[in-house]
Amino acid sequence: MENKHKVFNGTYYHKDTSDRIINALEDAMKNNTRITVDYGDVKTGKSWEEDHDITGYVGRSTGKFKIPLLIHNSRSMGGVSLLDHYILSIRHANKKNGGTIATA
Repeated sequence: MENKHKVFNGTYYHKDTSDRIINALEDAMKNNTRITVDYGDVKTGKSWEEDHDITGYVGRSTGKFKIPLLIHNSRSMGGVSLLDHYILSIRHANKKNGGTIATA
């Protein structure tokens, strides 16, 4: 059976997710960093120019297979699943903390 996932620190990522993106998501989760993601076609670099559900804190789901989530704020009880293999870039949500964290 073909392996469809990468597992890092107990979190399941899509097999096509770059290691740079995985490391950036793991660091953001560990350091409680608020981020903004840019989704798109990683082969062409063309952004989908999404406006919704792209900013928040990285968490992970519960259950047997834990996947990365984007959680709106620290009071939120859940979030949307990250399409980690479609992330073109990850930036600090607060511009004074810096710019781009990682690119695919």
